[in-house]
This record gives sequence, C-alpha cells and structure tokens, in this order.
Amino acid sequence: MASKKTTTIPIIKGIEDNSRVKEIGSIYRRLGTSDWRINIKLDPGQRKKNFSLSQLGLMPRRRLLNATATGDTGRAGYEKELEICDATEWAHCLIGDCPIKNIREQEDYEQRCFSFEYDGITFFLPQIELARVLFFHYSYMSRLAMMPNGLNEEFDIQSGEEPDITEIHILPTSSLPLNPRGNPAQRRVLAWILLDDEVRRSFSSIAQYQLTEGQDLNGHRHWRFRFDPPPLQNVKVSVRGQYLPESEVMFVYEVDSVENLTTRSSKRIEFFDPKLAEQQAGNAMSNQDSGVPTDELQINDDELASSDAGEYELQVPPVILSFSEPAHTTRKPYDGRKRASAGKGSEEKFGTDEAHTEVSTDEPTIRGEIPAGVFDGVDDQSDDSHLYLDRFEAFILMVDLLEAQGCEVLAGEIRKLPVLQGHSKYCLPDGNPRCVVYRVLKYEHQIYALVEVDTTDKEKRLSTLLIRQPNDIYDWNSKVEELCQLLVKKSLCWPTKKLDRDFPEGYKRIPHQRTSDHNKLILDSASVEQWAKRVLGAFF
Repeated sequence: MASKKTTTIPIIKGIEDNSRVKEIGSIYRRLGTSDWRINIKLDPGQRKKNFSLSQLGLMPRRRLLNATATGDTGRAGYEKELEICDATEWAHCLIGDCPIKNIREQEDYEQRCFSFEYDGITFFLPQIELARVLFFHYSYMSRLAMMPNGLNEEFDIQSGEEPDITEIHILPTSSLPLNPRGNPAQRRVLAWILLDDEVRRSFSSIAQYQLTEGQDLNGHRHWRFRFDPPPLQNVKVSVRGQYLPESEVMFVYEVDSVENLTTRSSKRIEFFDPKLAEQQAGNAMSNQDSGVPTDELQINDDELASSDAGEYELQVPPVILSFSEPAHTTRKPYDGRKRASAGKGSEEKFGTDEAHTEVSTDEPTIRGEIPAGVFDGVDDQSDDSHLYLDRFEAFILMVDLLEAQGCEVLAGEIRKLPVLQGHSKYCLPDGNPRCVVYRVLKYEHQIYALVEVDTTDKEKRLSTLLIRQPNDIYDWNSKVEELCQLLVKKSLCWPTKKLDRDFPEGYKRIPHQRTSDHNKLILDSASVEQWAKRVLGAFF
C-alpha cells in the first residue's frame, strides 16, 4: 500500500503566478454538506476568493503561491525565535487589536488571535495559524477537526499486551489516507493528537467552538475560527512576520517550526491497520517511488478526489516538528495475523496512461473524478535513532564479546539510511526508517570498522561488513554516510566495486547465523558467540 510521490511543489489551478496570501477570513460550508471552505484574499487581487479548507496547509499569510522563480520557498517576513511558557495562559483577542496599522485595517481584522509577550516583544499570533501547524496537515485531519467526536469514530485506543505499549486500532470505516498510515512522521503526530489528553482536548475544542459559535445564514454555516491551544510548555517556536522594533510588536504570518514537544503517552505505539497485509506491504513499499508523473501536477480546488483514482503524496514547504522524547510507532495488520490477501483499497489504482495532471486535496469520494493529493507537510526532526537500537540487540551483544576478547571500541553510532528520491529501501515495510549501526574497533594495533544493516525484513539478511582502516587517520563518519547512500541506490547490496577501489587493504563479508523464520531479531547466546568468533577470525 503506497502513494506516488511528486518531486516538486504543485501549482494551484485558477490563480495567477506569484500570488501571495494577504488575508485569511472565516470558514463556511453549505448546509447539508460537510465540505468546509475558507475565505482567502490574494495579492494581486483576483476572482478566486475562497478555497477548500484542505488547502490551508499551503496557505499561511504572506506565502507565495505558484512561484515562478526556481528554489523560491515562498516564505516571507522577519524571523524570530521564542520559547513558550504556557500557551493556555495566552490572551484571546482579534487581529484588529494588533497596533500595527496595516494589519488592523485589513478585512480579516475580526479573525481571532492569541496575544502574549516574550523577551519584551508583544506577539499577535492568528489562532488558525497555530492550528495549521499543529493539526491541519492534510484534508483528513481538517475534516476530523470540524467533526464533534470525529476521533472516536475513526480510532479505537486499547492498552497493549506489554507495559508502556498502546494500541491504536484504525477502524475499518476510517478514511485515513495511505500516506499517513505508512509515514512514521505523520503517524507520530497522529499518535500525539490521539493519546496526549491535553493535545486531544485542544484538537476537539475546534469542533466544539464550531458547534456553539457558528451561525447559519442564507443556506450556509459561517464561523470565525477559534480553539484552545495545548499548554506547549517549554516548546521552542520559530516564526516569521511583521516586526515593529520601535514599538516591540510582532504580527506572525507563519510558524516555521515547533520543537521540543512533549508526549504524555506511551513511548511505544502500535497502529493496527485493516488495510495492511504483511505479505503485500513489502511489495507495495518496493514500488512506492515508481511512476512519478512527468507532467507538472496542478491542484484543482473545484473538483473532488476519486476513491478509485489513486493517491499522490504532494511535496510542500513543511513545518518542522520535533519531540523531546519521541514515541516509536509501528504498523501491523489489524488482527495481528498474516493475511493471504489485502482487502479492497489496499493497492493503488493509477491510470495507465498517466494522462491526469490535476489532483484534488479533498478527501476521496465516489463522486470524485481526479486523483487525491495528500500533503507531506511535516518534517519530523526528533532525535529518535535510539528507538531502533533494539533491532541490533544481537550485534551489540556480539561486540560486547569482542571487547571481552581484547577488542577496543573506539567509536560508532546508529543512523538512518538516507531518503533518496526514486528509491524505497531506505525504509522498512511499516514505513519506519531502515538503520545502519557501525563500530570502529582496534585489535592488535590495527583498526577496523564493523558495519551492520537492518535487513530483517528480507528473506536473506545482508552480511556484516568488516573493513580494515587504510590510513592512520580516517574519517569513518563520512565513509559510512557514503556507504549508506550506495546501499539505498543499490537496493541493499554492498557496493563491491567501490569497496575494491577504496579499501585495497581489504574488507570481508561475514555471514549471519541462522535465525528463526518467525523472528529474525532473535539470536541465542551460542549463535552470538559463533558470530563473534567468525569476526575475530576475519581480522587481518
């Protein structure tokens, strides 16, 4: 199960090149429908004045849309960094309360803001901008945010079979897109929203305010966005906006990053997904980067997405999120058993002629006619490599035995394989990163590097690589990074020609011991000892 990735930021059909978001107004929908739209004024002025709420992820204030200059991120404004003490204590006000003249005289002056002070500066932060970076990452979350009890209708939370494990069961009726199901960054954010009581309460406040404060008028329901923020204590935020140093006031256009988020939930979270069958997960992952359209994609805001036309993962300027103690999420078949075939919707259905150049960022329906586009708008920069060390438990035990035999460990670390466009082996079938661990060892006055790759998902594991250091001074960090790049490009094969060229003093491949077909992570003590003996015997 996978979505096709685009390599460039899509353009939005129906608006001019180099249009800039000037104002963001109220939200509305036609009575009897659930399709929320939002009033957005562009500069230069043009006929199109409203967009689907799902577009909000692309449209913070002053963002440049349909940019024609190569490499233009579209972001604008003065940059500031701040640390939040407690966002629940912020004052609630209107944009019109901001003392900056051109801001308070805009047509969206009645939209709601947060006001707070930091380092002698008074900040005015539009409430919808904070919700955009915390919650509105793709159309599915935008819809759920507007639905009372929406999270309960899509997910079932249960205690895991082991302590400090929580199970999130994606219900069979859930319309969660393919990308977040397999994307560890999106899964981590979703788990944060579902399991942290204060964050979930904040998310749910959106629908509650919509119910109590929205007004029905002329066949539509209108609402000025409002929500209660989570505390966000000790969170570091980077913002852009209009700053007046003489009055020490700043109006925030856009939040670039939210770092040091805390998670008040289990640190190990298992997603049980009815659309995932273990046998087919690997096949889909191997194809996830193939067939990227050569035509430039357009977002058609006036068309619905089809439930039968496939899904594109749209590259957009992301918001940086990071967690101080990130949770480790995994994705499993719904009932925990291997299934012979996946259910309906488990395979992507793209047209064979690739004639479509338009996508819709709304949720797919049977009434839609063009493919769905899901924003990949989260850049999770949490320091989480340590979460994957348990996959190298046997390797670490083996190195401990080498130390007992006179080896000295000089350096080493665990790192993720790099994400390379057009390749897929950088991740495991459940979407988590595939990692490499290495140790630099000294034995009998000679230095070696021992490199191990996580290939437990493959029928045959990749051998452990032992490399003799060619010079007295050597940069193993950059060399291992280079090896990681080549591993992804060569679909998890050691780059023999490169190794022959770079290490004339020699290298050796050391095969693994046999493991159980049911769990390739487990090695008994005797097998670990034999592995260590083979490494000792390979030193030269």
